[in-house]
Amino acid sequence: MSKELSSLQQKTLDSLTRVDGNIWMMEYSSPYGLDALLAAGKTSLFGAVSFLQKEVKLPHLTPDPTHGGFACSSFNAKTPAGGCIFGRNFDFKAAPCTVVWTHPENGYRSMAVADNTFFLYGLKHARLERAKTPLRVMAAPYASMDGVNEQGLACAILEIKAKPTRQKTGKTPITPTVALRAILDNCANTEEAVELIRRYDMRDLLGVNYHYHITDAAGSSVLIEYVDNVMHVIDQSSPGAPQVLTNYFLTPGGDNRREMGRDRFDKITAALEKSGGIMTEADAMRLLSENTLNYHHKWMPHMVITLWSSVYTLHDRSMLLCAGMDYTKAYRFRLDAPCQAERC
Repeated sequence: MSKELSSLQQKTLDSLTRVDGNIWMMEYSSPYGLDALLAAGKTSLFGAVSFLQKEVKLPHLTPDPTHGGFACSSFNAKTPAGGCIFGRNFDFKAAPCTVVWTHPENGYRSMAVADNTFFLYGLKHARLERAKTPLRVMAAPYASMDGVNEQGLACAILEIKAKPTRQKTGKTPITPTVALRAILDNCANTEEAVELIRRYDMRDLLGVNYHYHITDAAGSSVLIEYVDNVMHVIDQSSPGAPQVLTNYFLTPGGDNRREMGRDRFDKITAALEKSGGIMTEADAMRLLSENTLNYHHKWMPHMVITLWSSVYTLHDRSMLLCAGMDYTKAYRFRLDAPCQAERC
């Protein structure tokens, strides 16, 4: 196994550590080829994997082509001290998650949370100790669903059950998780993130639509949606105001015939209005815990749960994380302290 890896890839793999039954963590020390992947403009999951195997020489990568079925919620708020926080629930089929630290040579350091099912090794490979399974975590930078970078910019991907975006305007294509990685690596604020995404043609994966919640340490927040292959940016009602996102279009004209999450949207919005848009980190985690999902999928043989709830404190680049629906165990992770988990 080690002969197939560079020294930095081996260092990355050696950092893989289990926090508990629901959380793993790793420091990604190896290059992961983002600039080359962006330039190549891959439009499918398998195309991206094939490219990474060739460009970054990642071995034995087999993506899990699971159909879309995320739920998810996100919101931003102010803290009593005037800082900014970003809360997010990631809802999908039950599996562990991995906290990933990256420090690209020509980009911003970041800390993100990756879904162990979406791109890495699948539910049946939840035990990372198994032979060959750990090699798949080398794709972790492109399996991240939310994260924060050293500039205090945070971003999350959420699903809409609608026709996938297939922009074809002549720009280089980009896919959702590659877009999130590009934002974390290259953008210091929401304005830069919007400008970056505008430079690409979005190509959604797994047969559904996605929208994005981006917020920064200055309190700016934007929502990005695609309606009929046209990008729309939803700004805050006023500077620093909270925004909420779940699983239906907020842009007029969006196809909400299969919408999800209006109840979660209303509950989170009501809580933010009651608090005046001000919440402590504990308040934010409590609100996330009150808006979880836990049900058996209608046609797939798995449970859909809130895999993790993350609360990012943007001014100090830290994250409070609860996973596997267990809110009795909370861990703090810090961007400046890779692979260290503090039990809270």
